Amino acid sequence: MRLPARYLVIAMAAAGALVAALSVQADTWTLELKRRESQNPRMFDRASYVYWASSPQSFFVQTMSQGKVRLALPGNQEQEKAFSRIVKKQPKYACAHPFRGVAKLGSQEFAFALDCVPTKAEAEEAKPEGKEGNPDGKKAKPAAKTAEPDSPSAKLKGAIAKAIAPSAAPMKPFSYNRLYFDFNHNGDLTDDKVIKAVDSGTTIPLTVSRSYFQFPRIDVTIDVAGTKLDYSFFLTGFGYSAPQFSYTNVMLNAAVCREGRITLAGKKHHVVLLDFNSNGRFDDESRISKKIHTASGALYAEPGDMLLVDPEGMETGSPYDVTGSTVRHNVSKMIKIDDRLYDITISPAGDKLTLAPSSAAMGSVTNPSDSFRAVIYGERGFLAIHGAKGAPVPIPAGHWKVLSYTITQQKRPAAATPAKAETVEKKKASADASAREQVAALLKLLGATVTVRGETVIVDRSVAVIDGSTAVVSASATDQYRAVEVRKGKTVVLPFGPPYKPRVTIPPYRMGNGQAFLEMSLIGSTGEICTNLTVDGRRPPRPEFTITDPKGEVVEEGNFDYG
Repeated sequence: MRLPARYLVIAMAAAGALVAALSVQADTWTLELKRRESQNPRMFDRASYVYWASSPQSFFVQTMSQGKVRLALPGNQEQEKAFSRIVKKQPKYACAHPFRGVAKLGSQEFAFALDCVPTKAEAEEAKPEGKEGNPDGKKAKPAAKTAEPDSPSAKLKGAIAKAIAPSAAPMKPFSYNRLYFDFNHNGDLTDDKVIKAVDSGTTIPLTVSRSYFQFPRIDVTIDVAGTKLDYSFFLTGFGYSAPQFSYTNVMLNAAVCREGRITLAGKKHHVVLLDFNSNGRFDDESRISKKIHTASGALYAEPGDMLLVDPEGMETGSPYDVTGSTVRHNVSKMIKIDDRLYDITISPAGDKLTLAPSSAAMGSVTNPSDSFRAVIYGERGFLAIHGAKGAPVPIPAGHWKVLSYTITQQKRPAAATPAKAETVEKKKASADASAREQVAALLKLLGATVTVRGETVIVDRSVAVIDGSTAVVSASATDQYRAVEVRKGKTVVLPFGPPYKPRVTIPPYRMGNGQAFLEMSLIGSTGEICTNLTVDGRRPPRPEFTITDPKGEVVEEGNFDYG
């Protein structure tokens, strides 16, 4: 039977629509839960560090000392208020200052408390009275009468005033060794198992004391948007104590991840989904913080979760910097795998991963760096991209800003033209000259101009350089970066990178003797701030500085330190 031509056209159009629908079909995979067995922060394991590193939930308490009395500062009140709202019954603590906090895991809040239980030797040395204001467990002598009012505000003012006065020895920091955790989520800390620390201790130098503590892996069942999840985490912390103040920082890090095997365009991939922000959910997107602002204007990205694609052999780069690796991706609305864009959906509990080829309108961006990896952000969230000099990198149309990047610059061959008069003369073969030559090579590589002890290194002129130099620079953008509009089918330059210029600032804080600090930063072409820099895999020599008075007399000279 023959069909009229118009029916063939309709049939072909329908078939084309079917092919188009199939091409954007979403695929869903199940990811299995995997637990980390142990953690020892004092024994550094690079492979585990890169694979399992996470951003912790942090809990912080700072106190001021007044004799042997420790007064909590106002910043601790929010944490105490949340604890009081949840907990109805507490155990009898051995120390005068138990550490109290509330962890947010999945869709729930879990209260916990840390206690210091003295060893037999400590108990014999000092019998605790169990009263607030005697944290060291020693029997207090009668306090001398003073005319100072006994109100909390008066005590705090007195403590701050006395903090200026020197003291011979620091107070003993808290080395917590017992954990009360509300496993059954009923507001009662007395009916749950008590967790003992697996590692704790204290070091007491002359003027400061430090402590550390670590608990075994803690397993708890949590609710994540209606799904029950057998979750695990590690709880660690450290304390610091000086004569005038002390603080304790407690960190909760995820000890679980999700992993599985997926197939995209006929290619198999191993994926690992990290609860990177350690809150029991696996679908959190990173976002630019609207609450945290820095004096330099540097952006702070609130950590979300992380997806690793084919992480085998991932032994380099910082796990906290997506631009330092090609396998790390922020959980967001889109992800780029094998130069293809996919829309991504993750279930809150992390057990389901769905990817669909993106149908977004596409444009392209370029950058003049030899090679680069960058994280950009816009209406579609965060997106990791990478490229080479001048090569268009496809990204969705829209307005995009740079968050951070890592670029690699190779040394250019020396120009054949003779050196000009303003060119730096070749130095004698000495250690100082060699260091200056390395600085000159680095600055030429990055396109910077700087004065080093009166000798100006000028770019695009011949200078003494070291053969084979390769510079790797990481930087973070500031709130001054202007969005770049990417249009469908068009290519636009995404600006960042060289030339870099040194910027020296004087921070507002001062030393006790009236001395001020100098801080030097390398600033990129769009105001971005360098966060790391290496030449041939090593840090370049420390930059030198010279301070002169109006008459040109040298007042001070020295080196900037990395940090």
